[in-house]
Amino acid sequence: MRISPRRPGSADWLTAKVAEAMGTRDTITWVPTGAFANSAEERVPRYPMKAIQGKDTKELTLSAVRGEQVSAQLAIASGTPLSGVSARVGELTGPEGARLGGDAARRAQVRFVKYVPVQRSKSELDWSATIDQVSSPTEVSGDRNPDVVGDALEERSAVDVPAYAAQPLWFTFRIPKGTPAGTYKGSVAVTVNGKTQATYPLTIEVADVSLPDPANYRFFLDVWAQPDTIAKAHHVAPWSAKHWKLIDTYNRELASRGQKVINTTVVDNPWHYPWPGNSRKSQTATPYSSMVGWSWDGDRFRFDFARWDKYVAAAERAGIGPDIGAFSMLAFQDKEHLTYVDSRTGKEVYENVELGGERWREAWGAFLRAFEDHLRDTGRLDHTWLSFDERPVETMKVVRDFVHEVAPAFDRRISVAGSISTEPLASNLSVDWGGIDKMTPEKVAQRRKDGKITTFYVYGVPDHPNTFSYSPAVEARMLPWISAQRQLDGLLRWSWNSWTSDPFEQPVHIFTQGDEYLVYPEDDGPMSSIRWEQLKEGIEDFELIAQAREKLADSGSGGDSEALRAALDLATRNLDGRTKDVTDIEKARAAVIRELTS
Repeated sequence: MRISPRRPGSADWLTAKVAEAMGTRDTITWVPTGAFANSAEERVPRYPMKAIQGKDTKELTLSAVRGEQVSAQLAIASGTPLSGVSARVGELTGPEGARLGGDAARRAQVRFVKYVPVQRSKSELDWSATIDQVSSPTEVSGDRNPDVVGDALEERSAVDVPAYAAQPLWFTFRIPKGTPAGTYKGSVAVTVNGKTQATYPLTIEVADVSLPDPANYRFFLDVWAQPDTIAKAHHVAPWSAKHWKLIDTYNRELASRGQKVINTTVVDNPWHYPWPGNSRKSQTATPYSSMVGWSWDGDRFRFDFARWDKYVAAAERAGIGPDIGAFSMLAFQDKEHLTYVDSRTGKEVYENVELGGERWREAWGAFLRAFEDHLRDTGRLDHTWLSFDERPVETMKVVRDFVHEVAPAFDRRISVAGSISTEPLASNLSVDWGGIDKMTPEKVAQRRKDGKITTFYVYGVPDHPNTFSYSPAVEARMLPWISAQRQLDGLLRWSWNSWTSDPFEQPVHIFTQGDEYLVYPEDDGPMSSIRWEQLKEGIEDFELIAQAREKLADSGSGGDSEALRAALDLATRNLDGRTKDVTDIEKARAAVIRELTS
C-alpha cells in the first residue's frame, strides 16, 4: 500500500509517512533489528519513516548466563488507536523439566518505552554535543513540534497507543543463579484489550557460566547521584523521613548495578558555574547541599558530620561501596569560597577565599584534621577519597602539597575526574576522553600493581560513544567494552539523576539532553531508561571478559587469546552507534562465552 505524502510538517504528512513505513493500516507487531537477541540495542522511532524491518520474524531467540539480565524488544503499531496493549511470557521449560524463573513476574519484566520530547534549544552554556551530532534520524522522530525519542521505561500493566504511532514493549529476563544450563522454550504473546494480537515461540539458551552478584562485580562503576533532586522531584521536604525512604529506594537501584562509590558533599554546591552576566549558579538545576555542617564562632571552625554519616550508612546498607567520595576542596569552574554559619549571628556566610591563602588554609586545615579524626573513629578512613572534578594540574598540586602537610593520611586517597596530566597525583583517576589514548594498558597495569584505580569518563563529549537521551542505544552497552579492551577498571559518569523540574516536559537544564541524568523520577522511585539498562548489560559483558581473562591466566597464557582480542575489537570497532552493526556486540559476547565454556 502506498499513501501519497502531504505537506512536510503537517499531521497528515506524518501519518502518511508512517503508513507507508508500516505498509498497511492493520495492526502489526515486529522485532526491532529483526533479531530478538540484539533488538534492545536500537531505539524504535515513535513515527517510523523507513520501511519497518522485522515484521517477518517468527521466532524469538536469546542467549544468557546465570545471574544476568537480558533485554529485548517487540513493537506494535496500527492505523487505528489501540487500547490495553500488553504482553505476557509463558512458562519457560528446559532440561529435565526445569523451569526458568518461576512465575510470570519472575520470568520476565515487561515495561513500555516512554517517549520524551527532544529539546532542541540551547542555552549560552551548552557547549557540548548537539542533537545533530549525536542522534540518528531513524530513532528521533516527529514533526519538530516537538520531536520525541524513546528512552524512559515505564512500569504499568498496559498502555494505549495512538494511531500511526509505534509502541515498543521492553522485556527484561533475569536468569536466577541456580538455573541449570540448557535450552529453555516458551512463548511470548502480545495482547490488545485482552485479545491476543501476536504469539511468538521463545527460546533462551542458558550457558554453563555464572556471573557474581553486583556487589562483587570487578567493574568499577561510579555514577554521581544527587539526593537533593530526589526530594524536589518527589515533592518532599529535604532530609525528611520520606526523603530518606526515597533515598533508600534509589540506593537499591544503584546497588543493583554494582555501584562502587558513595558520593557525598562536604561543602555546599561543589558544582558552581560562572553564568553570563558575572553571576554564579549551580551547574545542576537543583544545587547540591552540604552533608557536613560548617560553623564559625569567630575563633575556629566546627563541623557536624551527622548527616554525612547517615547518608553513608544508608548507602552501605543498600550494598553500595565500599568507597566514599567527598566533594570537594576545590570549586568547579568558580572562585574558591567557603560557606558556613556564623554561630554568633546564626546567619549563613558566603566567603571568597584565595587558593592556598591564609584563610583557605585555616578553613581546610581545620576540616581535614577533623575529617580524618572522624573517619578513624568510624572506621571509614581507608575507604574515603578526597574527590575533585576537572581541576587543572597546577591547582591540584597546591591541594596535594597542602594535604600532605596537614593530613598525610589522605596522600593516597585523592580521586580525580580529569585530564591525564593529573595522573601522578590521583590514586583514583578517571581520565577524560581526550586523554584516554595516553592511558596505555601498560600504564594502567602499573597503576593497578601500585593499588591504584583507573577508569574513564564521558560527559558532554564525545559525540560518540555516549549516553545522551538520543544517543544510539548500543553506545551505552559499548562503554564497558571499551574499558575492557583498554584494560581499564571501569567507568565514571556524571550525572545519574540531576533532573530539571520536569524532565518529561523540559528535559534540558544546560547541557546536551540526558547528560544530566540516566534515570527518571517515578511515583515512588527511579524509572529506568534504555541507556541505564544497556549500561547494565555492558557491565555484565565486562564481567564475562574478566572471567575469560582469569581462566586464561590460570592456564598459563601470556595474555588475551586471539579469540578474545578479536571479540574486543569487534565490539568496539565502530564507536558511532548510528552506523554500527548491531550484531557486533552479540557476536563478540558469544565468542567470550565460548572461551569460558570450551
